[in-house]
Amino acid sequence: MTKTFPLPGNGQNLFQSLFRALFLIAATIGGFFIFAASAAFALFVVIGILILGFVAFAVLWLRAKILGKPLRPAGNMWSFQTFDSQSFGDTKTSTTGDESSKPKAPGPVLDAHKTPDGWSVDTD
Repeated sequence: MTKTFPLPGNGQNLFQSLFRALFLIAATIGGFFIFAASAAFALFVVIGILILGFVAFAVLWLRAKILGKPLRPAGNMWSFQTFDSQSFGDTKTSTTGDESSKPKAPGPVLDAHKTPDGWSVDTD
């Protein structure tokens, strides 16, 4: 292609250039305002989630302080007193001779003994 020609009707006059520049400026300003509005909406959503989380935390914390117990029952919760050596020592090394005072363990009695290959358990 050695020769090029302008398309017919594509001539730019002063009025068209001015109108195009004004439209570009208006579109830029409008786009900025749409961006700012969407950013503000996202900010309000995040602030709303934070406030809702704080209210839920405050209600549950206040409930625990008033009732003195957690929301879930303490069925499988362990404490440091559970693993205290003194409490285990009282129940296992009780040598009073009274068999009724010893706690009864559910299930079969296991007899563990050390073998050359490791520990072995016989159930009787």
